[in-house]
Amino acid sequence: MSLLAPEALSLLLLVAFLLLGLYRRRPKGRLPHPLVPLLKEAAKEARGPLPWLPTALFLLGLLLLALGAARPLLPLPGQVRENVVVLVMDVSRSMMASDLKPNRLEAAKQAAKTFLEEAPRGLRVALVAFSGYAHTVHPPTADRKRLWESLESLEFGRSTAIGEGILEALNNIRQAGGKGDILLLTDGRNRTGTDPLEAANEAARMGVRIFAVGVGVPGWTPGPEDPVSAFGFFAGAYEVDEELLWSLAAFTGGRHFLVASEGELLALYRELAQAVRVEVEPQEATGLLGLLGGFLALLALAARRYLSPS
Repeated sequence: MSLLAPEALSLLLLVAFLLLGLYRRRPKGRLPHPLVPLLKEAAKEARGPLPWLPTALFLLGLLLLALGAARPLLPLPGQVRENVVVLVMDVSRSMMASDLKPNRLEAAKQAAKTFLEEAPRGLRVALVAFSGYAHTVHPPTADRKRLWESLESLEFGRSTAIGEGILEALNNIRQAGGKGDILLLTDGRNRTGTDPLEAANEAARMGVRIFAVGVGVPGWTPGPEDPVSAFGFFAGAYEVDEELLWSLAAFTGGRHFLVASEGELLALYRELAQAVRVEVEPQEATGLLGLLGGFLALLALAARRYLSPS
């Protein structure tokens, strides 16, 4: 907790003086008297039950009012400042490959849904898809239902523009406040658009980390029955550019991963979701403490009235 007006804490001296004023030292009786025990019992009954409660509530209310005057900054619930996470997903036709079941894109969708389920509830997540170009499927939001619907709407496209996907993600982070991370998933090599390393340099300049995930079974080639075989992909079209993923992560302080099964992909996204840190932005609590302090002061007056015998 930090204070915007710490000099107001001098008001606590008034509370201390009130405590001194309320403390009354009882004089010791010099001569015994046969009625002393009876008088003590009568005085105790006159004070009623919990005689200290009104005074305690009143002093606590004054204490909160004094603290409120100091304008404290507290991490209040609901005031969340998180690093936006942008899910950047490759939707090129090679993502139809069936080495991950039922295919790479569907496995990626399930992993993204796992990420949304496991990530902190207040975390804003954006979804960017890229093939030969990149576009924002959904801007940063904490609405999980909308993100699930956006994931289901993904469609395949031609070519692979990894750099364009990174730049589109950076635009979302910039518009959301400039802080965030990119979770990039791809199954191939960059074919067109901006050089991914130039995009990574821009991410590093903004302080954005790239967590680069490559999917696909090494050496896999489609059989005649595989849906992607009809598109006439050339040899190596299904091989992940591991060197590029390593460079993207190294330039930005992120990490890179190679995943060869849908189970590994789910486990990885679950791990990354649980590693996300949510920052709570401190908010001035003057109004809250003032309201609570005033309520306790009024409650003390009511307690004094209703706890005292009539």
